[in-house]
Amino acid sequence: MPSSHVAFGQEVGWGPQYWPAYGEQKPRDLDWARTDIGYYFVTETDTTGFRVPVVQSEAGVKDFVTAAKANGKKAVFTIGGWIGSRFFGSSVVATDRNRQAFVKDVKAFLDTYTFDGVDFIGPSKLITAAIATSGLVEPDGSPLADMSDLGKVFDIINLMNYHVGGSWEAPSGPNYPLRTYKSVTSVVEVIDTFKKAGIPASKMMLGIPAYGYSYKLKSSTLKSQKIKGSLRKTDTNEPIVDVCDVRTASYTGMWHYVDLIDEGLLSSNGKVRLKGWTRHVDACSVTPFLFNRIPKNTSCRKAQRVEAGGGVYTFDSTGFNEEGKSLSHSTLDCA
Repeated sequence: MPSSHVAFGQEVGWGPQYWPAYGEQKPRDLDWARTDIGYYFVTETDTTGFRVPVVQSEAGVKDFVTAAKANGKKAVFTIGGWIGSRFFGSSVVATDRNRQAFVKDVKAFLDTYTFDGVDFIGPSKLITAAIATSGLVEPDGSPLADMSDLGKVFDIINLMNYHVGGSWEAPSGPNYPLRTYKSVTSVVEVIDTFKKAGIPASKMMLGIPAYGYSYKLKSSTLKSQKIKGSLRKTDTNEPIVDVCDVRTASYTGMWHYVDLIDEGLLSSNGKVRLKGWTRHVDACSVTPFLFNRIPKNTSCRKAQRVEAGGGVYTFDSTGFNEEGKSLSHSTLDCA
C-alpha cells in the first residue's frame, strides 16, 4: 500500500492529492477548502512493522491531523511507497504472528494521533489503497486476476495510472496516456483491468499527476534557449543507487506545474505558452507534449473513463499553484 495523499471530494469535482510530509509544504498550506480527505505521505515498513521516516518529525504528524480536523476534514495515513513498501511482503505480513502484530501497530498509531484511517478493525474508519497499474500480484509476481474480496473491504482504490512512460523507455511515451498505443498501459486499460478483477467502479479514484517530463530529442525541433535562474532547481535527482539496489538511469526530467511557471515557460494561469514553446496534443493518449498547460478537457476526458466511479486524485499536493488547481478543477466539469 503506498502512502499519504490529500483528497479532493466528488462534490467539488476533485479527488485525493498526495501530501509529501518530507517536503517543504506545511499542512496549513494545503487547499483544505477543496479537500475532503488528507492522506499523510509517508510511513514506511521495516522488518518489524512500520514507522515514520527519520526525516519526518512527530510534530509534523500532529500538525497534519490538527490542520485536517480544524478544517472539518478527515486525516488518513497509508503505508509504503517505492522505498517504504520493500518489507511489506517479506516481513510485515509474511506470517500470522507478524500480521497480527502489524494490525495492532496500525491501530495504535491511528489512535495515538487520532487519524480517521487506515484501520483494519473499526468499521467507522476508512481503508484505502493506492495500487499500481497492473493491480496486485500473486507471490510468483503474476497479476492477481480476482480482486473482488478487496473490493468488498476497501473504501477507496486509488489507481496509480501515471508514471507510465518516459525517457527511460524506448520509444519514450506519455506519462499519463488515455489509450494504449506503444505505452505499457493507459487510463482505459487500467480501469478495465480493475473492473474485470472485481473492483466496483464506485470505489475507483483515477490519478491525475501534477507533473510532466522533459525529453531530449534525437533531432532538435526547437531552438536552444536559456531559461531564467531559480532558487529552486526543477530537476536535481542525479543518478544514484537507491536502497532497493536500483540505479536511476539519468536525471528524472520531472517538471512540476509550478516549476514551469517559475522558469517562465508558462503564464501564472497556465493559459499562455511563453518563450517560443509550442504544443502538440497526441490524439491517442490525449497527452500534451512540449509542455504548455494540460489543455482543457484532457483531464476531463480521462476522468470520464471512471464513469460512475469514485472520482479523481492528484499526485502530489505541491505540483499545482492556486490558478492551476482552479483550472484543473474546472476542466473536470467538461465545459
